[in-house]
Amino acid sequence: MYTLINLVAFFALTWYAIRLLFSTPSYVTLTKETKVLLSGREKFLLLTILTGMLRFSDFSATRLMIWIILILAAFFLYRRPPKITLVTSLYIAFILWIVLSFFWTADIGYGFRTSLKYIYALLIMLFAATFVRSREFIFIAMKWLIITAFIYSIFLGGLMTGVLGVWSFYIQGLFWPMSTLNDYLAMMSGLSFLMWWRTGEKKYLFLIGWFFLSAVLQSVRTGLLGIFLVIAIASYMRYRLLALPYLAAIALSALISILFIPQVRDKMFYDPSAVQSIEDLQSVETTQIDSNGRFAMWEWTLKKLYDPNPLVGSGIGTTQYTYYETNHPFAPIRVIHNDYVQMLSDNGNIGLGLYALFVILASLSAYREIHSKKPEYLKNTAFLVITSFTAVSTTMMTDNVVLYVLAVFSYPFIFFGLLIAYRRIYTQEMRQLQQKSTDES
Repeated sequence: MYTLINLVAFFALTWYAIRLLFSTPSYVTLTKETKVLLSGREKFLLLTILTGMLRFSDFSATRLMIWIILILAAFFLYRRPPKITLVTSLYIAFILWIVLSFFWTADIGYGFRTSLKYIYALLIMLFAATFVRSREFIFIAMKWLIITAFIYSIFLGGLMTGVLGVWSFYIQGLFWPMSTLNDYLAMMSGLSFLMWWRTGEKKYLFLIGWFFLSAVLQSVRTGLLGIFLVIAIASYMRYRLLALPYLAAIALSALISILFIPQVRDKMFYDPSAVQSIEDLQSVETTQIDSNGRFAMWEWTLKKLYDPNPLVGSGIGTTQYTYYETNHPFAPIRVIHNDYVQMLSDNGNIGLGLYALFVILASLSAYREIHSKKPEYLKNTAFLVITSFTAVSTTMMTDNVVLYVLAVFSYPFIFFGLLIAYRRIYTQEMRQLQQKSTDES
């Protein structure tokens, strides 16, 4: 029964996505008074942004393949060359390095499966950079993203599952699991902060608290850490040096969460009774932290797959192949819950270095816009680039975020693609103003 539901939902969304992608421009509601004309490509991107949390159980890989094909088809049929910048070329270099590592991977099949996730992130970034033409697109995306995030948090979040004990809304894999949800909500906490900044409405601050409560009730430490760091970075971007009191308050909140929230403390330490004060925290060793065996798993993975070839790694997909197809001491575990360990093991220092350089330069490039005198559509997008990269980079430390490429990993790439598009739009607007000024004079 659940398989049938997932299959029907999968076909319905795929059909609707294809229909939108190749549709003619039509109006989409922004406010009661405002409707915005969006092209078919923009509507397809909006649909993709809003449906990332849909997994479709066993059809998730098929959806990823179809989305890749649709994006490539759009580039081919509409004859739009992808917009590539110096920063995006770094990620392209990372993809080329992944492709090169096929020559020494342990298994081509697993290499192909793993590489598709990184390739999709590149394609959706170039798609956004190339096809978005509407300045209002980001405002529509922000509006509907915050609504869908709130809906997801109600039906899939901590109150529903942790308090009421209702798990049926996950519909046996129709949506990604609660760990993915809380990684996603960590990103959305940045969006909620931005909405509060722009509107002054306190309901968005309460929404951040609601997302935090969901992570607490579901005891998802990765999501909690993501929310703390996203809000810290967001506070700094708004207040700069004046953010120091806010950052101190955020750090204090994190300590209080660890010490006094049972769901967090009990999952954090093997012996929670031994950690009752800040002094106790200062003396905590890694052996006292309950990592569910992850520290040992990461150490074993690096020793087996990274140490023999630290510069180049063992080849794309080798980590997944090792955990799926070989006898290893952590069976039946199949994922290592650390994307950085997997990057090092698969692609070595070169691979991780290229990826990290791209993230750093993309974030620095976006930060230049935050307090500029440029239009709000550009500054909002730059803000979301940084907060979404913060959420993703944080949760990658203890989760399989690349595996959730449609639900989490791809979002900062989408926002950076939008930033590229908006810089082009802004440049064109400035040229038109200069030309108009010249003509009038």
